[in-house]
Amino acid sequence: MSKHQEIIRYLEQLPIGNRVSVRGISNRLNVSDGTAYRAIKEAENRGLVETRPRSGTVRIKQKQVSIEKMTYQEIAEVTESQVLAGQKGLNREFSRFAIGAMTEKNVTRYLVDGGMMIVGDRKEIQLLALLHHNAVLITGGFEVDGEVLKLADKLGIPVLRSREDTYTVATTITRALSIIQIKTDIVTVEKVYRPSYDYGFLRETDTVKDYLDLVKKKHVSRFPVINQHQMVVGVVTMRDASGRSNDTILDKVMSRSVFVTQLGVSIANISQRMISEDFEMIPVVKGNRGLIGVVTRRDIMDAINQNQASNQPTFSDQIVHKLDKYSEQFQFVVEPFMLERNGVLSNGVITEVLTNVTNKLLAEYRKNIIIEQLSIYFLQTAQLDDLLVIEPKIVQQTRRSAIVDYEIHLNKQIVMKATITVKIN
Repeated sequence: MSKHQEIIRYLEQLPIGNRVSVRGISNRLNVSDGTAYRAIKEAENRGLVETRPRSGTVRIKQKQVSIEKMTYQEIAEVTESQVLAGQKGLNREFSRFAIGAMTEKNVTRYLVDGGMMIVGDRKEIQLLALLHHNAVLITGGFEVDGEVLKLADKLGIPVLRSREDTYTVATTITRALSIIQIKTDIVTVEKVYRPSYDYGFLRETDTVKDYLDLVKKKHVSRFPVINQHQMVVGVVTMRDASGRSNDTILDKVMSRSVFVTQLGVSIANISQRMISEDFEMIPVVKGNRGLIGVVTRRDIMDAINQNQASNQPTFSDQIVHKLDKYSEQFQFVVEPFMLERNGVLSNGVITEVLTNVTNKLLAEYRKNIIIEQLSIYFLQTAQLDDLLVIEPKIVQQTRRSAIVDYEIHLNKQIVMKATITVKIN
């Protein structure tokens, strides 16, 4: 079992609600921070852990979420709302929401089938929404009239209540819908993999001669090896077979430490593993490692170049558009969406900024880079409208890696320093 798989197994066995950190994993399982980080990100993609504001990364209960639409139950979960009535309708699909800031006379034009009205302490609006088969989400933690709750139970239409304000709730739902849209458009292994009967495979009882014959036939040199139960047990390459007699059984020469993937994994996730671990081919399996095909590095890179992950702008896209380059420096102005609730620049934003600058800085040398380690030292906080100037310096670079130092200035004073270590493809 690889270190990566060991971390995933550990996270699967972790109690729900436990916090997870890169440093904690690396210390507990004796792995590098980079290996721990990549495994945690894959666990997040699988729905094993979740990163929450002010709480960090925590182990969560895996759940199946529709990648095209959300239900009222899922709305309640993402907004951390209390379900007050109409529980029978929680599994109905949600279509859109409206904010109940209009007059009673005009409210009906905003009510649609499968919709939801976000409103404060306005009983009449709440009743109108329910009568038009719209769920109600009451913000501000207001008490709800019994008549409203009785009607919701009678119609089977949910009434939810959140302690947050209307703007926060609406923003949370919008962000969740954007994430779902992004996930809908993400290319997965299922769309690019090659079936095993097309690519080729070998059995552990085959010989080196069988391997060499398959190399000549398929014009590739890496093949998955399966046992009598069709399970992947190894990979054989030209290096494994070199210098061996033709009648040597593959079971004696194949590599047994095999990283495998599944159909639902995003190709962006797989590309990172291929680059960081220098894989040319990864077996694709189902269930208990039953071989169904392979995915190659060339297939992955071609798919990434040909497909946009989403039509929706991601948070990273927003950051890129705010960065300007002048000579050897980069700069950006701190905007409202970059702030924590206490009014200072978010740590996550500066991390994203530095990642994007690193990609721009090394783009002329190679196409694909993986951030292995990032250390940031905060000497002073940055606030709204501050102009931050970023001065990068490549202090070490080889064919496969680089180290970049950063100084971030505000009014010619150093407010942050950072060091990033990257792996280059």
